[in-house]
Amino acid sequence: MRPGPWLLLPSLLLSTLASAQDPPGGQVLQWRTLVAPARPDEVPPLELHIRAGVATLARFEAPLRLGAMRLPAHEERIQLVRTNDGALVVISTTNLAKGEQVPLTVETEPGAEPLRFVFITRHDTVDAQVRVVFGQTSDDGTEAESMARSILATPDARAMLAIPQVTVDRDPRAARGQAESVLWVGQRFFATVAVRSRKKGAPPWRLVQARLRATLPDGTLLEWPAHLTSGTADTIRQRHIVTDLLPEGASRLELALDGQESPGAFQRIPIEEVRTRP
Repeated sequence: MRPGPWLLLPSLLLSTLASAQDPPGGQVLQWRTLVAPARPDEVPPLELHIRAGVATLARFEAPLRLGAMRLPAHEERIQLVRTNDGALVVISTTNLAKGEQVPLTVETEPGAEPLRFVFITRHDTVDAQVRVVFGQTSDDGTEAESMARSILATPDARAMLAIPQVTVDRDPRAARGQAESVLWVGQRFFATVAVRSRKKGAPPWRLVQARLRATLPDGTLLEWPAHLTSGTADTIRQRHIVTDLLPEGASRLELALDGQESPGAFQRIPIEEVRTRP
């Protein structure tokens, strides 16, 4: 870790608040809550969006404990400043090039896998504040898993679903992934995801995680890993069911499909048009 000057910290945080009213370069400052994955070594790193001249505040909520942090050797463009309350201030002296990623590893509890992050610079958004939390286990998880299995058992895994929606499209060289249709049961949704191989003889692309993003009433973006149930796969096609609860009061819901080292882009899942009563 490269500690920064403590005397600069108040002014850096004030510059972040000022930037919220006049974002540099047309970028929008965002407030996000990221749910840490249960197995961080098996999924893509969590992204932190930084920009030169804007301090990003990252908070690690209990029971997470901020431990040792590691940046690549000789990385001098990014400074990490620990605060007395356990938060982390990220200061970048220059914007990262398009497509460039700088990894950060953060230790938390003894014996737990370290959390993995990557710093990136995006042309449209920059993080003003990020909370990193552990997820909550849903009380109806067993029932939801049973229903997901039932949907997978139906022909083409679509017989129970209301209105087909092509909402998420992933197109690497050898495979294509789509969320084909969505069923709403109250606040819970079930999305059928199909992954098809495009290159004969190539190993199938492996979907390791489905991530959700919702906009909460206060404007905060909540991003978390969804529950993923996979059906029997063959050499051509795989089918999965992605399910979770829509947070109370959320105005939109988005889904991303992730490979092990290749996070997918978020695309919107319609809410109002397809939600049904149980």
